[in-house]
Amino acid sequence: MKTLPYKLTSIYISALLLVFPLWTGFEGYADITRAKFALYAALTLAWAAGAVISALIGRVRPKIDLPFALAVLLTLLWALFSYLASPFSPAPMGWRYDGIAMYALYAITALGVMGYGVIHKYYVNLLAISVTLCSLVAVLQLCGFNPLWLYPNGWDYYGAGVWYSGSFLGTIGNTNLLGAFMSLSCPLLGFSAIEGRGARFWLLLPAALGALVTALARSEAGLVGIGVSALIYIPYYVYQRNRKAARALIICLACCLFAALAALRLWDPGAGTLHEAHEILCGRVEDGFGSSRVAIWREGARLFSERPLLGGGPGSFGLRSTLEFSRYAPEGGLTFTTRADNAHSSILSLLVDAGAPGALFALAAAGVSLRRRGFSPVGASLAAYFAQSLFSTGTVFTLPLAMALMAVRREEG
Repeated sequence: MKTLPYKLTSIYISALLLVFPLWTGFEGYADITRAKFALYAALTLAWAAGAVISALIGRVRPKIDLPFALAVLLTLLWALFSYLASPFSPAPMGWRYDGIAMYALYAITALGVMGYGVIHKYYVNLLAISVTLCSLVAVLQLCGFNPLWLYPNGWDYYGAGVWYSGSFLGTIGNTNLLGAFMSLSCPLLGFSAIEGRGARFWLLLPAALGALVTALARSEAGLVGIGVSALIYIPYYVYQRNRKAARALIICLACCLFAALAALRLWDPGAGTLHEAHEILCGRVEDGFGSSRVAIWREGARLFSERPLLGGGPGSFGLRSTLEFSRYAPEGGLTFTTRADNAHSSILSLLVDAGAPGALFALAAAGVSLRRRGFSPVGASLAAYFAQSLFSTGTVFTLPLAMALMAVRREEG
């Protein structure tokens, strides 16, 4: 009984790494969000109940990281205060599973894993399996197939923007969310492959496959996350083996980055993400940049300015936003109208929903976790995820795993 809370937590983390990313429910992309939520809620509540009961019976005290625990609890409490004070009456589950009930579930994950979770080597193997299978499904979809019948009505990946709105790949769904999952997973796999004496170089294969799928999915936020992690952590790992080589690598990377920015400033590709980057470097910013993210960020800034202290309450962005987009697809003869229901930036979402104090508490939790993990594979994973979250909103697709990695202790169990 003394070890049961730890065993239950290991099973829970294993399920988040292996089962949760691959679970799509029984209706494919048509209802994948509900399916992910239902599995996460069931796993979390069952594990939490078992861990609490076994800990009470066995008198097993949790290990407490006080700064992290305080930051998580303050985030939850301020979000609850914001929810109760909201004049917009957001539902407990929120507009898109981003309400106060989700804050509570994420807090349970963070605090429970903090108390009874430790890192095991096999965790990375489980993640490698889920990343590989998710990536293989995505590759088949990119080849025009519909494995697992995830697309309804006989559609496929190339019907995006023609027969349906959005772009979907793999067992995660939306390509932006797929990029968020890969930004969390690929650095963890890649740096675990080379860390320590018992290096497992085979982990580089699923890491590379996941990064390739992220690129093919055109998930710019995911690529930013992976790139930031690589720029920070590769020189560090090289430095551990050869300091001169690390210094040379840093100088080389800095020169390449400066040259790339200079070239992009002088040369306009004419279209696409690089064209938008060129325009930004030239001081010209349009609402349509970043798949209209600039317009959405301006909308988020407006909503934050209306209630900067309390916010609108968790899950209120979609209730408050009046920003809509409409596009006609001549190939299918359809007009797609979408509404901005999230800020496409985790920090801006927190500011809008929970106000400045709620965002600061959440940032404190992220900062404590990143400092605790330091220059480790988990640290590289969190750095990548936090970087991409500047351009993407955290959801039930990725936040459960992110919260577990933020909270898990580094000791080998």
